[in-house]
Amino acid sequence: MSFAILFGAIADILMSTGMRRSGEVTVKRLSDVPPLLAATFTNPYVLAGVLSMAIYFAAYITALAWVDVSVANPLTALSYVIASTYAFAYLREKIGWMRAAGIMLITVGAVCVGLSS
Repeated sequence: MSFAILFGAIADILMSTGMRRSGEVTVKRLSDVPPLLAATFTNPYVLAGVLSMAIYFAAYITALAWVDVSVANPLTALSYVIASTYAFAYLREKIGWMRAAGIMLITVGAVCVGLSS
């Protein structure tokens, strides 16, 4: 589960970084879509994020061989905590008290689920 949690967070961080570096996404007509897709899927951060997501899925389905889905699925929410902490520390995202409280609730809930197994 640790690999799934870690690579889920890494995937989110990489894809967010890649899309932020791509600039604003605007589609005014259908012909805007192919160049947008080409730019998105040739972005090295997005590609690394997709690879990280593939590792996440491999780790997650492997973990399901040993752990009940009612435990595994909530534990993957810890990737939100890792991604949010990184976003705050390195991407300089603002995290207000309400968002911080939500992150704490996710952490407490995941710990409770993990301890229940």
